[in-house]
Amino acid sequence: MTTTPVPFSPPTRRIVAPKLAVAMFGLLLLAYAVNAMDRMVFPILLVEVRAEYGFSLQAAGLQSTVFAIGMGLAGLPAGYLQRTLGRKRTIVAGTLLFSLATALTTVSIGFADMLAWRVLSGVGEALQLAMIIAVASSAFPARRGVAIGSVNMAFAAGSIIGPSLGSGFLESYGTWRAPMLAFGAIGVALALAILALVSPGLTEIDPAETATRHVGGATRLLSRNPMVLAAITALFGLADFAYIGMYASYLRGQLGYTPGGAGFVIGLSGLAAFASPLGGYLADRFSPRIVLPALNVGVAACACALFLGPGTTAWQGTFSFLFGLFASSGLYVGAASYLVKSASGEIVSRAAGLFVTCVYVAAGVAGLLFSTLTSLGGWVTAGLIQIAAFSLLGAALALALRPHLFSKTVTSEDH
Repeated sequence: MTTTPVPFSPPTRRIVAPKLAVAMFGLLLLAYAVNAMDRMVFPILLVEVRAEYGFSLQAAGLQSTVFAIGMGLAGLPAGYLQRTLGRKRTIVAGTLLFSLATALTTVSIGFADMLAWRVLSGVGEALQLAMIIAVASSAFPARRGVAIGSVNMAFAAGSIIGPSLGSGFLESYGTWRAPMLAFGAIGVALALAILALVSPGLTEIDPAETATRHVGGATRLLSRNPMVLAAITALFGLADFAYIGMYASYLRGQLGYTPGGAGFVIGLSGLAAFASPLGGYLADRFSPRIVLPALNVGVAACACALFLGPGTTAWQGTFSFLFGLFASSGLYVGAASYLVKSASGEIVSRAAGLFVTCVYVAAGVAGLLFSTLTSLGGWVTAGLIQIAAFSLLGAALALALRPHLFSKTVTSEDH
């Protein structure tokens, strides 16, 4: 006799009051902010890591973004894992795995084991992020784009705190290990807080149980709209993580910035990500055939300014901020929102997992590809190809979408 896995079925759920639901969701966002702290500070630490381990520029570039391979590999499985564990437990497991792997990076002997810890940290991030996006979509169905935008606001907070706090630890303690250990400890504490304080009434909610829900959309991820959005997301991952993983090295190695100066300029892109709810609003109100091409063109224009313009703090800081506005607040949120909207409610967790897989598999090799292009043609050539040209290709692909096939938001009064 054979048996089949039993889907996760939480205990009888209490209805969570709106204000309490927002507070609980805020705790999930705080945990996600820790991801951004590590993600944005590690590139700042690459100079010290290279000096200690003797990594080449290509090897350091891979270490900088390889966590994204772990995220990409775990993105789709995360959507299926929640059927067994539930979203809350998956978020807790992911947060713990990410935090412990971040701390264990500090005991690396060489390239291979550091690479393994960075990949594992990405696996933990994928479990956490995919489920937080799914919670945002299911718990706040009338404002899915804005809720997903708030997830990226958490990234904004972490990306501002991470470089400045990490640089402070680096300068105070004289070792790149200090910020990694601190961020790992914070993540473990937040995982335990989620376990104790967040109710399944928020995380495991079924959209069919709410007065406002979404109907329609693709029932298979291999349908036209999800696949086109997957390609756009992958191109965005290659472009955005070239910036995240290697732009700090460009500032320090090519333009002569100090760690603090590079942290300031990078932090401005994170500041722009506080506009993420605006990106979600655009995704809620306007067609992806308008929003995605416009945002991609904006990213391409900023890339040209960063790599062709002067190296002054004013110029680099301005266009770093604008890059964050178009990329983090715009494309990241828009691609996630539209991909979730392109799918039916039954596969929303898998659609969120597909987003994570596409953006982060591409992002995982972004640093290696960018550093290779830099070695072949220089920093300017790499920036124009991988960031500007790839973004323009994403703009063209968005014109192939069919928005009328996306899911629609309805209320119980509409039936």
